[in-house]
Amino acid sequence: MKLTKDSLVLYKQTPAVVISSGDKIDIELPGGKTRSVREKDIFPLHPGPVSSLADLEDAAPEGQPEEAWELLQGETPTLYELAELVYGAHTPSTSWMAFKLLNRSPWFKGTPDSIEVVDEEAVNQRIKADREKAEAESRWEDFIDRFQHGDIHRDKDELFLRDLEMYALGRSKGSRILKAVGKTQSPENAHRVMLAQGVVDEGWNPHPLRLEVPLDIPDYDLGPMPDDDRLDLTAVEAFAIDDEGNQDPDDAIAWDGKRLWVHVADAAALITAGSPGDEAARERASSLYLPEKIVPMLPPEAAHRLGLGLEDTSPALSYAFKFDEQGVISGFTIHLTTVKVTRLSYAQADARMDEEPFATIRKFTDAFRARRVAAGAVSISMPEVKIRVDEQGDISITRLPEMASRNMVTESMLMAGSCAAAWCRQRNIPIPFAVQETTGEAGGDAGDSESDDYAAQFSKRRGMKRSRTTLECSPHSGLGLEAYSRVTSPLRRYPDLIASRQIRQTILDRPPEDADSVLEGLAAFESRSGSLVQAERRSNLFWKVQWLKKRPGWTTEGVLVDRRERQGFFLIPEIALETRVAMKKNVELGGRARLKLKDADVAESTVLFIIEEVLD
Repeated sequence: MKLTKDSLVLYKQTPAVVISSGDKIDIELPGGKTRSVREKDIFPLHPGPVSSLADLEDAAPEGQPEEAWELLQGETPTLYELAELVYGAHTPSTSWMAFKLLNRSPWFKGTPDSIEVVDEEAVNQRIKADREKAEAESRWEDFIDRFQHGDIHRDKDELFLRDLEMYALGRSKGSRILKAVGKTQSPENAHRVMLAQGVVDEGWNPHPLRLEVPLDIPDYDLGPMPDDDRLDLTAVEAFAIDDEGNQDPDDAIAWDGKRLWVHVADAAALITAGSPGDEAARERASSLYLPEKIVPMLPPEAAHRLGLGLEDTSPALSYAFKFDEQGVISGFTIHLTTVKVTRLSYAQADARMDEEPFATIRKFTDAFRARRVAAGAVSISMPEVKIRVDEQGDISITRLPEMASRNMVTESMLMAGSCAAAWCRQRNIPIPFAVQETTGEAGGDAGDSESDDYAAQFSKRRGMKRSRTTLECSPHSGLGLEAYSRVTSPLRRYPDLIASRQIRQTILDRPPEDADSVLEGLAAFESRSGSLVQAERRSNLFWKVQWLKKRPGWTTEGVLVDRRERQGFFLIPEIALETRVAMKKNVELGGRARLKLKDADVAESTVLFIIEEVLD
C-alpha cells in the first residue's frame, strides 16, 4: 500500500495518520503529537482518508469475530480479508479493529502481514482462561470494596489476605491490597492495616516469622541412654537454681565437704555427633525464648530425661573443684556422674544463703569473682525484666532483682567454663572458645551490681567489644578470664553441646571430633544465632509496646543515659526500656525525669514519651 497523506499506519502498536511522506514519514499520534519516522518503522493499515484518530474505534460497526473464525479455519487471511469478514467492510476503523483482534482475542494471532487462525482447542483454553481471569478480577474487586468497608472474613478471604501477611513478614516486595487502597507500602504498614481490619489480633508477633527462625517443637527419637560407668554422687545433695517456671534445668551446684561440684546435664550422651538429633540441634542453634512461647533446641523428651532434678536421679557431666586456703582453685577434674538434684528458685535460694552448703559455695564464688575483677573483668549493671504472655494474652513484666544466689550460680558457671576451656586447651581438644579483646575499661566494679549510675553503665556497655566464638583459645577480657568456653547449657545452646561432647569423648578415652567438624558445627551456629538473638530482642520490645499500648498516659521515671542533639536517650528502669525522647526540657546526663506516654505503635514497635517533669 502506498503511503499517502491521511492514510492509517501502525507505529509501535499504536494507530497513526500520515501527515506527509518523503525521506522520512511525518505522522500524527493520538493526542496530537507528531513524529518523523522511517518507513520501516511503520506498517500500513488503510489508505484512508482518516478523519479522526479519536473516533477510530467508535466508528467501527459491531463485528462478528467468532463467525469469521469459523469460516477461516485452515486459512491464512490478510488483514483486509479479516476486516471484511468480521465487520463487513474495509475502512480505517475496521482495519484498526481487525488488528486489535490479533493476540488480544482467542481466535486470531500473529502480525498484520502474517495472521494465523487459532485452532479450536487453543481457543477453548483461551476462552476458559479469560473467563477465569474475569471471575478472579470480579472477586478481587468485590474483596477490595468489602475491605474498604471493613467487611472481611478470614476464612473466605484467606487467599487475598495472604498478600498482606506475606508483605508484613517481608517475604514479598509489596502488597497489592495496600496499593489498591492507597496505603504506603511498608511491611510495618501492612501489619498496621491487618490490625485495623481485624485480620490478626494484637498478639500476632511478626518478628520471629520475619526472621524465619524455627518455631515448631522438635520431635524425634533420642534412643537409649548409653551404659556408661558413672560416679555415684546421689548422697551429695545438689541444687538446680533457676528462674521461676524454668522447664529445662541443665546445671546444678553442690558441695561435698571437700569439693565444689558443677553438674551439667549430660545431653551429649543422647545427642551424638552426626546423628539425626545432632543435625536437628545444629539447625536450631539454641532454644528460643519468647515472651509468648519457648521453642526448645532439643525435644521435650530431652529435658524430661536429662534435666537435672526432673527425675529422682539424673545423669550428669560434672566439674569438680578443689581450693587452697586462699580460696584459689588448686585442682580440677571432670567426671560422668549420677546425681540427685533439688530444684530451687533464685528467691528460695536467696533466703538460704547463710545456710550450708550455700554459705561455703558463696565464699569460693565470691573469691573467684574478686580474682576476675582484679584481672580486669568489666561488669555491666542494667535493669533486667522477665516478660511473660499467658494463654489469655495477658502480659506481665517483672523486674528481676539483684540476688546473691544469682551471682553465686553465675560465678559457678563461669568457673566451670574457665576450667573446662583450660583443660581442653592443655589437651589440644578443639571446642568453641569464647574470646573477647580488651575493652580498655578498668575492672573493680564487678561487685557493684546495685549501682544506679545508668549513664555510666550505658557508656561502658557501648564501649564493649563483642565476644567471638572461635577454635583458638584466647583471653576473654570482659570476664577477666584467660580461657573460657560456654559448657553449662547443652540442652539450650549448640556450642555448649559441642564442648560437652568433646569433653565426654575424651574422659571416656574415645577420639573427639576433629577441628574441621567442630568448625563446621560452629559455623552453622553462627549463621543462625544472630537471627535468634534478634527474634528475642524484637519480640521483647514488641510485647513491651503492647503492654504500654494498654496504658495510655502512663507515667514513669526515666534516666538520661545519652544525648544526641535535640534528642535524649532515656532508660526506663521499671520495664528495662531504652527510648528516644525529644529534649524540650533540660535534663543533665544521668539525671532523672518523669516521662509520660503519648503513643505506642505496635506495628512499628515504637513508643513516644514526653518529659513531663525534670526530677533532678
